[in-house]
Amino acid sequence: MKNLVIALSVAALFASAAVSAQETAEYSGYDGFVSTKTRAEVKAETLAAIQRGELRDGEQYPDPRVGQPPAQAKTRAEVKAELAAYRKTHKEVSDDVAS
Repeated sequence: MKNLVIALSVAALFASAAVSAQETAEYSGYDGFVSTKTRAEVKAETLAAIQRGELRDGEQYPDPRVGQPPAQAKTRAEVKAELAAYRKTHKEVSDDVAS
C-alpha cells in the first residue's frame, strides 16, 4: 500500500510537469509602443554614445554626475558660518555639536 501511494504521487508529479511544459502562453505585456527609429538608427546612436564615452560596459557604467562640472567645495569656515546661520533661524535643530 505504501509503495502504491508513493508510485501514484510520483506519477502525478510527472504528469503535472508534462502538462505544464506543453501549455503555451501568449505574450500579454504592453504592445502599444511604436518606435520612431529604425534598428540601424538606434545601433548607430548607441555606437556614437560609446565612442563619446557616455556608455560603458557592466559595472563601469557612469553615475548620474558624468558630464557635470565638479562642485566647488566650501571651506570649513564657510560651512560653520552657514550652520550657525541655519541654527539661528531653526531653533528645533539640536545644538549638541561642538563648534
